[in-house]
Amino acid sequence: MALLLAIVRSTVNAQDRIMDEASSVTSLLDQMFSIMELESESPFSPENEPDFLRELVALENIRHIDIRISSQNVDYPQVNAPARQTIDAPGWFISMVFPDDLEAIRSFTQSNGDEVFIYPDASDELEEAWKESRNRIIALLIFLCISISTMFFAIRHWMRELEQVTDVLENVEKGDFSRRIPRFSLPELDRVGERINHLTSRLGSSKSENERLTRKSVHVQEQERRHLAQELHDSMGQSVSAIKAIAVAIHERTRQTDPVSAESAKNIEEIADSTYNSVRKMMVSLRPSILDELGLNEALKQMVDDWNLHHEDTFCRLFIEGDYSSLQEDQQINVYRIVQEAMTNISKYAKAETVSITLSGIEIVSLLIMDDGVGFSLKEVTQNMGLTGIRDRVTLLQGELQIDSKPGGGVSIQVEFPRINIYRRRTSDR
Repeated sequence: MALLLAIVRSTVNAQDRIMDEASSVTSLLDQMFSIMELESESPFSPENEPDFLRELVALENIRHIDIRISSQNVDYPQVNAPARQTIDAPGWFISMVFPDDLEAIRSFTQSNGDEVFIYPDASDELEEAWKESRNRIIALLIFLCISISTMFFAIRHWMRELEQVTDVLENVEKGDFSRRIPRFSLPELDRVGERINHLTSRLGSSKSENERLTRKSVHVQEQERRHLAQELHDSMGQSVSAIKAIAVAIHERTRQTDPVSAESAKNIEEIADSTYNSVRKMMVSLRPSILDELGLNEALKQMVDDWNLHHEDTFCRLFIEGDYSSLQEDQQINVYRIVQEAMTNISKYAKAETVSITLSGIEIVSLLIMDDGVGFSLKEVTQNMGLTGIRDRVTLLQGELQIDSKPGGGVSIQVEFPRINIYRRRTSDR
């Protein structure tokens, strides 16, 4: 836009200068011919045509005067040469500032019918105007190039600073609140960076507090489950075993003498067995003793075997690549609870035919649980699906959780966490 305005301005100024020059030439010639008319002996007298033509041709050498002779018989190349083609300026500039329809200042008709026309010639003025306009346009182009280059590098610098802001925000979106935005040269961006740093600091503190509370809550929950399992084993388990032993003794004593009492004792024995099995299942659910005794691998195998035993419509396959009994205790119980919660969800909602559980990895442990059930829309996930508990466990493992599902496409739960627990490592370093 600035370049266009400069061209228009230069064109208008050139037009004004050329028209002023034409007016000056017209006034000068009018005065010359007025003098000529007053002096009868003037060589410009029409009665002396050869001398008159010679003087007119001599005027062609004067700046700003253009002589044209129109003749049927003789060519006058020395005066009829087109002035436009000799002007040192672009054609578009000439067309804009030098009109083609300039009127003749004076015209004469000789006795032989030749016509002589005198026009104002603005060639020199037009060349000067073009040089000034060209210099002005070049200076403007240089200024624009410098300005655009400066703006480009400034904007590029600011964009790099904005990329730092977006990088920090992406980390915040992923749950990483450790990064901070550096000081910026632009005051507006610097204020934005300060506010984002303050926000990430508060979010980081809140996240740490939530993780601490979650860790404490899960720890208390596991301790309570262990306590309840121990109470069931010590109190209720022993009581049921005693009831069964008494029923067996009554059945043996009355089997010959009192068949009715013996049958009742037999029923009590069966009820005691059923009750003990229920208590045993509750103890395993609360705190699987095999997890403490033999480790995660065997505990998962037992869970899958029990699942296949009680779910005839769904078959679960377990793939364990490596020994994970050496994982820390809290890691083992969290992995076990994640699988347990996922299997509970599958039994309630999935209507699946097959389920696969894969545990793999060395430094980074990967747990993948997949089913071919009805699936669900991730936008319609509700709290009663048990996913909150899974997310809490993954947080305690310092891992990442990825859930993929769609209606009719089954569910895939991917958990990855470092084998060395980061929280425990930080605690030990202190």
